[in-house]
Amino acid sequence: MASAEQLLHEAQYAFHSISFGQSRENKRNASRAGSLCRKIIRKYPTRMEAAEAHAILRRLGEEAYSSKIQARHRHTSQAAHHRTPEAERTFIVENDVEPLDWGGLIAWFFMLPKAALGAILLAGLFLFGIFGPLLLVPLVAFLFLTSPFRRLLKPQQRNDLDTFIARANASIAERRS
Repeated sequence: MASAEQLLHEAQYAFHSISFGQSRENKRNASRAGSLCRKIIRKYPTRMEAAEAHAILRRLGEEAYSSKIQARHRHTSQAAHHRTPEAERTFIVENDVEPLDWGGLIAWFFMLPKAALGAILLAGLFLFGIFGPLLLVPLVAFLFLTSPFRRLLKPQQRNDLDTFIARANASIAERRS
């Protein structure tokens, strides 16, 4: 069984034996160098010889398989492996949080035609008669989610809420002008 160093030496010899032009020997040497390089990468993916074989394959113009083992498999300590998500939670900076334009929202709401305001008020009273105080739960939740309590959300949920608030603020500013 040949070692990685011997296989690399044979692949380099075959690669350097390729001369200019199209000949049967050049094809054979290129094929031998390519197969030896792929064998090195397959058998010894973490060794230095695999990186050299990868370079030879690139110079041959072949798309080489590159091992992902170093990126995916890392030895970590037991304490780092068992770390809880709370320990990894990052806190957002208050300056990065875009607040909802409540003044603009209320001004826009009261600028609606009086007939539309009456219809909204009538529908609200009708729904309050059916659902009762449960109708206020989404409103209270919306108030909490647009306030400093936003920090309690997961990063993806926080990003989604930030984009929603940015779109709402842009829409309010557009309707104001």
